[in-house]
Amino acid sequence: MIELLILYSLTKRERTLYSLRSDITEKFGYFTKPSVGTIHPALKRLLQSNVVTIRNTFSQGGKKSTYYSLGLHWQKKFTDLFFTPLSENPTNFFTELQTRIAVMSLLDNDLKQTFIEDIKLKLESYGLDLKNALEDEYITYDMYQTALLKKNIEDVQSYKNLINELEKSL
Repeated sequence: MIELLILYSLTKRERTLYSLRSDITEKFGYFTKPSVGTIHPALKRLLQSNVVTIRNTFSQGGKKSTYYSLGLHWQKKFTDLFFTPLSENPTNFFTELQTRIAVMSLLDNDLKQTFIEDIKLKLESYGLDLKNALEDEYITYDMYQTALLKKNIEDVQSYKNLINELEKSL
């Protein structure tokens, strides 16, 4: 999902690797703070698929600076990445959802609506799975596991409310 954040950041202007990291941390630091070691391989993948281009400059002292910018077909790649199925792993699910919500402004209204409809179904299904797990008479959860299940159920409801609010703004 770091690729989505990179593409979003590059829509504003070309950036160096460190400028990208700063921008992503500044805008999305409330849910992710990727390291240069995470951003750099993602940039390489985007470069290999010709979604991002580079421009090298040299200072008067000979120091090389590499600037990254968007290639011609970045929007298709962005849309493809955006609509990659969300993780089935609950640890990653909410982070991936937050990432997509955070960059939704780059989608047209039809794609936003498609995403909202898809995520409403996913949240409903995920919420039911959590409730069923909590109510399963054949599984005994200790108080900590029960608390986490309840917290995840609350989180699903919070996201459902958020998605409904976002849908009203379309």
